[in-house]
Order: sequence, then structure tokens, then C-alpha cells
Amino acid sequence: MKTGKTEGYVLTFCCINCGKHKVFAQYPSDGMESEEQIRGRIYQVSCNSCDWRGDACGLSAIRISHTMELKARAAVQRLGLWA
Repeated sequence: MKTGKTEGYVLTFCCINCGKHKVFAQYPSDGMESEEQIRGRIYQVSCNSCDWRGDACGLSAIRISHTMELKARAAVQRLGLWA
């Protein structure tokens, strides 16, 4: 997802292909949102371990992090430096 927003959420999922917790989704936002709203969405995700790609329901996220540096955090995740 490419927007000019730097604030948002990073969701972590367990990969249905390899089982590792290296599947991430980014959701830009203008401010804080309720966990119910975040978990109620469908996200396009990809695994940093096995390259699997698909859709994941926010309800299955194992971690939801709010960040003020969405782009920087996403870049670090792609490199596998942040879990």
C-alpha cells in the first residue's frame, strides 16, 4: 500500500505455508483506531520467509503494532531485522 502517510499499524500473522511469524501487513491511518476496526479488515500480505502471498483477516493477526514511522518499519521488516 503506497500512501504519503507515515502513521498507521503493522499487523503480524503466522504464514499458512511455512508456519513462521514473518507475514506482515501495513495499514496507514490518520490516528488511533479501535482493535475491533483493525481486526475486522482483510489485508493483502506476504511472507518474508517463503514469499507466500495472499489475503489475511485481521482477526487472525498475532500482533498489532501502532507506529508513527510506518514506511521505515516496513523496510526493516522486509530485511528481517524486526520481528
